[in-house]
Amino acid sequence: MNTQTVPPELTADQTKDFQNILTDIRGGWAEVKSLPATVKSLEDDNTQLRDDLTDVRRSLLSHSALRTPHSAFQRSPGRVSDDCARRIAATFIHHCDRSGKLEALASVPSQRDALVSFARESLGISTRTALTTSDIPLPSEYSSELRELISEFGVVRRRMSPYPIGMGTSRPARMGTRPAFGSIAISGAFSEKSPTISFASLESHKIGGIVRLPREIDEQSVVAMGQFLARYGAVEFARAEDSWGFLADGSGTYDAVKGIVQIARDNTKTVTLGSTKTHPSDATLADFRSLRTKVNKAALNGRLSAYYLDSTWETQLPTFKTTADPNVYQRLPDVTAILDGYPIVWTDVMQSFTTSVTADTAIAVFGAMSFWWMGEHGSPRLDTSEHVYFANDQLAVRFIEEIDFDHAAVDATAALITAAS
Repeated sequence: MNTQTVPPELTADQTKDFQNILTDIRGGWAEVKSLPATVKSLEDDNTQLRDDLTDVRRSLLSHSALRTPHSAFQRSPGRVSDDCARRIAATFIHHCDRSGKLEALASVPSQRDALVSFARESLGISTRTALTTSDIPLPSEYSSELRELISEFGVVRRRMSPYPIGMGTSRPARMGTRPAFGSIAISGAFSEKSPTISFASLESHKIGGIVRLPREIDEQSVVAMGQFLARYGAVEFARAEDSWGFLADGSGTYDAVKGIVQIARDNTKTVTLGSTKTHPSDATLADFRSLRTKVNKAALNGRLSAYYLDSTWETQLPTFKTTADPNVYQRLPDVTAILDGYPIVWTDVMQSFTTSVTADTAIAVFGAMSFWWMGEHGSPRLDTSEHVYFANDQLAVRFIEEIDFDHAAVDATAALITAAS
């Protein structure tokens, strides 16, 4: 027996409600119909906003040289800022990518993509273009950070007067005979003062070295990698600069450059220990005091001059104290020290304290290093190679800078030297 379900009859109120619903649907349909177009418009606006933000970020990065380093970045002692570290790491990744050896840096494709994306963003390169094959130098404020870091680890960059070296040879002024000023009577004629003028000579001499890096760098460690590269490079640059600035002897080892000790030897600005006193331990307080007689009196200004010694001398200098002069040596809370009223600057390129024979060796320098020029051409730079340590499965980062040293006043510094025999 076939049965059919008969829909129940609607009451008057139900019919009225149904009609109202239909009326509402008809009235709102126009708005519902336009929703896809509205959603599409919002998606387009969001895409455009994301592109605009990327362009702004890229513009800020590309014009970062216009920013003031001290106001834009915070650099902790012994470190560069995180922005600088990112830039150094991005430059390193860029070098690996442009040589087609990014696999040496990261074996996982997704990791390589993340590193390249990081490098593009940090270097201000559009995500729609490939990394260029040209070098991307550090912006000026990041180069300044690296220089400041070198100054923290070294001495000559911090104490000498900087001088830029352009193309060829730069010739800053060198002090000669300086006639003294005198009294001039009212309406009297000025007497002519003719100082002797000469010039120093600064040329570019390339120094640097190579830092090894293991492969398989994780994306999360790129800032730490940049900090490592900056710190390692700064430490080694500082060591090389101090070695040249103090000890360069004019030989081929130092590309004919002469540093403080050799200039002191050439111009009799030395105090040599007595015969048979070939041990650094033979030096006495009187020898250190005699060293001050070899410099110009202007260099005796306490704000300019200092003793320069290896840090191992801090074990010997306290023995110079006597009952009559108990404060001849003072170790201060900030780890600095004073000898006979003059500050001590520790530099580990000088001869360390020892009781062994080190004949004809400079054990101390005294004077005003601000009367020395440290010339620099350009900025410290880095390059990367995947070939140098191929057998060790390591990458190599080469640091290079071009510097030179010369004196502005020959009597600004003097050296204390052990006897030749």
